[in-house]
Amino acid sequence: MKRNITILLLLVVCISAAAQDFARGADISWATEMEADGRKFYTNDGVATDIFALMKQIGMNAIRLRVFVDPEGYGYGPWCDKADVVAKAKRAQAQGLDVMIDFHYSDFFTDPGRQNVPKAWDGYTMEQVKDAIANHTTDVLQALNDSGISPKWVQVGNETNSGIAMDYGKIDWDKTGASRFANYTLLSNAGYDAVKSEFPDAQVIVHLGGTENAQWFFPDFIAAGGKFDMIGLSHYPTEDQWDSTLASANCSNVNAAKYVADAISRFDVPVMICETGFDVSKPALAQRVMIDLFNRMTAIERCAGIFYWEPEVDGIWKPAYYQQIGWAAYGKGAFTTNGRPTKALDAFGGKTVPDEQYPASLGIYATDYSTLLATLLPTSGNNGIYSAQLEATEPWMNFVIHDSENGMWYGTNPDDKTLLSAASDKWNIWIDSEQTGIYSITVDLTTMRWTHSFFSSVEAIATHTDLPMQYFDLMGRSISTPRKGHIYVVKQGPTASICHF
Repeated sequence: MKRNITILLLLVVCISAAAQDFARGADISWATEMEADGRKFYTNDGVATDIFALMKQIGMNAIRLRVFVDPEGYGYGPWCDKADVVAKAKRAQAQGLDVMIDFHYSDFFTDPGRQNVPKAWDGYTMEQVKDAIANHTTDVLQALNDSGISPKWVQVGNETNSGIAMDYGKIDWDKTGASRFANYTLLSNAGYDAVKSEFPDAQVIVHLGGTENAQWFFPDFIAAGGKFDMIGLSHYPTEDQWDSTLASANCSNVNAAKYVADAISRFDVPVMICETGFDVSKPALAQRVMIDLFNRMTAIERCAGIFYWEPEVDGIWKPAYYQQIGWAAYGKGAFTTNGRPTKALDAFGGKTVPDEQYPASLGIYATDYSTLLATLLPTSGNNGIYSAQLEATEPWMNFVIHDSENGMWYGTNPDDKTLLSAASDKWNIWIDSEQTGIYSITVDLTTMRWTHSFFSSVEAIATHTDLPMQYFDLMGRSISTPRKGHIYVVKQGPTASICHF
């Protein structure tokens, strides 16, 4: 019996250690740029706090930070250069958070469709670019080391599906097999060797966009002599695919888990989801999607973790440089416009079952965002469908809808007036009728649709002379004495009507 108890305790310790090793993190590289713009961050209770402390409070144990070579010379500003990265890494470490460093080997963002060589390296020979990658990697890591920071993971490139520092490290599709990867491997290995020289224990990650891409990428990369300790993959589930079981649905959580498990088995290394995210305007759905993703990935042995990409944005804020190049705000954050985290991040705190309840009510507000016009209440239980009566006092009346529990303001989609939207380019909701009076408004949060129908300006009250009358305003509040010139819901026995007094 004593031996069995000892074995059981060891098993519990091993399971606990495995759970602690699973990275629950976020890339919040925009944090300092947002702070410079005056943005502040708050707990759900409205207490202003440091963004790194807030990530830890949410339940995260790691932070990912990207590095650009010369972003200021590029025109972007000093954000994500060496000094900025070191400053953020210090703040992460002060909170006890592990650090991942993500080298883009460019002056600006890289991804599968964009791997631009830094301006300063343009015109170099291949050998010079190889040395430049090694020197840049060493320079940043030495600065971190000098500050007492030891990254746990280092990415040598970001979403390098097409290559690195192109066209120097481009994957050459005119060739076959491992020969395609000759130049890419030369540069990637230069980064790997530089990391190991400075931090021998750091896990070096080769990172691809799309979980399905490990299957074709790594066999030839390995055959070409590519070095790596871990595979990093991006997975961005979509509203139409996230729960799909179709083999063709690469954005589904089901298939992402299959690809991760396959990569671990085939290449015998841990695999990490280095980037994920979901529509910031749908926090309730995002909560379900992220919890589902965590449940699937934590069940896979040697899946190393999940990082949310830039959760601290709200779909409205964007870098000043985006204005110059015509880019829209990033739409897959997980914060409200008032700087608070949404329930999209609940999974990072260990929540394993999504909320089934929708908000208790929704508010219909005037377009000043402060005047409450009516309260939408659930039509049956709390199934995500709400209704209210709204007095239209003017033709083509405009309004917005507020979900106070999730901090979301809904307007209408510019392309479909019946589709609710919290995006920055949303329009006001409007009743397209010349007729003033009482309208029945219905909102369905399961489909994100709203509808309206003309109710009446005055309706006769059914007569139940033996029963008292009760009066309610259009927000459902009981009124003792109706006032002339106002509209009320009048209830007498089982009958309720709308009356204009």
